[in-house]
Amino acid sequence: MDANNLDLKEFFLNKQAILENARKILKQEFVGINKIIDEIIDNSSSWFFLPDLQEKPVVINLWGLTGVGKTSLINRLVELIDFEDSFYRFDLGEKEGSFSFRDSLDELCENNDTSPVIIALDEIQHSRTVSGPFRQEIENDKNRMIWELIDSGRIQYVEWKRGLWSFEDLIYKLLHLLKAGVEVNKGVVVNNVELYCNEMKVSIEEDKRLLFVPEDEYETIIEFAGEQLGLHLKKDVEKILFSFSADETILFLNKVLKIGKRPSIKNFTKALIFVLGNLDEAYTMSDNFSADIDADEFNKLSQKITVPKIKKALQNRFRNEQIARLGNIHVIYPALDKLSYQTIINNELKKYAQNLTKTYNLKVIFDKSIHEIVYNEGVYPTQGVRPIFTSIQQVLKSKISFFYSVIFLKSLVIDSLHFSVKDKKLKCDYCKKQQTVYSLETVITTTLENVRQNKRDDLQAITAVHESGHTVLSVVLMNTIPDVVYSITTDADNQGFIYSSFAWKYISRKELIPRVAMMLGGYVAEEIVFGKENLTSGASSDIEKATEFLSAMFKNNGMGKTPIKYGIPILEEYKSYHNYENVEEEIKSAIDEAKLLAEETLKSEQKLLLSLADFLSDNRMLRKNDIKRIVTETMSNNVDFIENGDFLFYREHLKKQIENCQISKPNELHFENVISLNKKYKD
Repeated sequence: MDANNLDLKEFFLNKQAILENARKILKQEFVGINKIIDEIIDNSSSWFFLPDLQEKPVVINLWGLTGVGKTSLINRLVELIDFEDSFYRFDLGEKEGSFSFRDSLDELCENNDTSPVIIALDEIQHSRTVSGPFRQEIENDKNRMIWELIDSGRIQYVEWKRGLWSFEDLIYKLLHLLKAGVEVNKGVVVNNVELYCNEMKVSIEEDKRLLFVPEDEYETIIEFAGEQLGLHLKKDVEKILFSFSADETILFLNKVLKIGKRPSIKNFTKALIFVLGNLDEAYTMSDNFSADIDADEFNKLSQKITVPKIKKALQNRFRNEQIARLGNIHVIYPALDKLSYQTIINNELKKYAQNLTKTYNLKVIFDKSIHEIVYNEGVYPTQGVRPIFTSIQQVLKSKISFFYSVIFLKSLVIDSLHFSVKDKKLKCDYCKKQQTVYSLETVITTTLENVRQNKRDDLQAITAVHESGHTVLSVVLMNTIPDVVYSITTDADNQGFIYSSFAWKYISRKELIPRVAMMLGGYVAEEIVFGKENLTSGASSDIEKATEFLSAMFKNNGMGKTPIKYGIPILEEYKSYHNYENVEEEIKSAIDEAKLLAEETLKSEQKLLLSLADFLSDNRMLRKNDIKRIVTETMSNNVDFIENGDFLFYREHLKKQIENCQISKPNELHFENVISLNKKYKD
């Protein structure tokens, strides 16, 4: 192997080692996103190894809920591959300030080096270019230049050059001096010298030529237009000026000024660009701030988000050609699952315990109860890890100094501290050789634990009946056991809720009425148990959901008597039917039918309804296995619960139709005309 090949081998092996080390460390430091890390490292590798072969930047898009570690992951990757001096982060949510696009762009463009750089375009959702249901373009978009950067890597940059105004003033003054009678020959003032000296505030030195263009402006000329005009030294400028007449000099200076004002082309084709954003339109669960939803359920929902869904969500914010410029590398962060949160909490508490041990030379142990209280207080599945850190501060760190001060006040001779939580009190056992020599407790603030306490009052009873109504109808009409039911929640706007995930991935016409009946189940259950006169106002969101669901099905999805697209008569080109009278009657009739079905079903399964309500009036929640047990013990009829929704009817029915028609399978099919589902008809 010759020397060149040996050098190349060493180069590649060194690069590979750096990248794999980064992969390893990132997986150690960031929990629950191993797949994400692999995608980012793999998609960055071509840029890292062979940036000089790039003709356009490599663009990697990262989408996720807030607090899942998008920005911190990129910052850490930059450190691990030693690119901190060539890393530029743009906060597109800031229109002004040190991280705004304008200010950060100035910093980026000041770098005349064409070597590889990493650019992070953070919070890109704030740079929307369209708005509203008809996607009207937003005027005066301050971040418009980012699309040129993403697309070609080349941007026109208007660089403010120091001295531009004074140079323009100089040209203006020289022009008027010529008009006033100053004469110039080969760059030297030869007539009306006194006028020139007075106006230009210069003195005549003996045996020296009086230059028409002052010598201290030569550097400015080189700075503004030296590269374009081939002027690199002062003598180059002097030579060309001495060859000009007065008028030619003015023309030359104006040319320099024009070049100085001209935008320069900045080349970032060797860049690695990370586009980071939160897309509420794709992560539809993002507006649910409840701390009661199981993190694993949010994780499952987020795993269903695909690249086509991301691109569809982007259409609410950006023009189609801009979405195309983002390319196809879309790394989709899942919501963190329960194990990930537990691991993060464990890592943070372990690190804190180690720091305390090292600082004070006393072993610190945090009991399992500490981990549990931090999880219960700090995990909001749609808000990521940030609330965890504040909960550790509130529950633990804010009290630590109090416990340590006691060691000195009591002159305790100990070798370890054991912390635990019980009955909303943080307890510290001061130990020597694993024997407790002193104990101390202090009350802690547990915001969510207080809210989660069973009230066993009228409100919990109402909520218990309401949510039990939804549960019974989910079981009987939809053959689905809810994952969880709550009669007390941490949500200020929601006393309780039921979470059911249906096993099938479509909505058929036959299930419209049962679905709406389930939505109205809480309303109807209250009527049946408490009487119409005692019905409460807690069903507004259920009624809204039922109405919106039927409106969408009948007006947009062809589930009514006539498959017509109904639309808002705002724009002429919006080709839809606008007479709502008939479809509104259909919706009203369907709601009446669904309400009747809910009444009949709940009355026939009243024992099950009351059994569930009895439990939930004393306990804040019921999980799937407990619901199934109560259903099995109490329900009047057996129900075949649907666990797998992939093979319920359609495929088998299709195959039977084919068999009945005795259709033989062809060896090969050629499709010339393809009908695409869910596409808008265009002329």
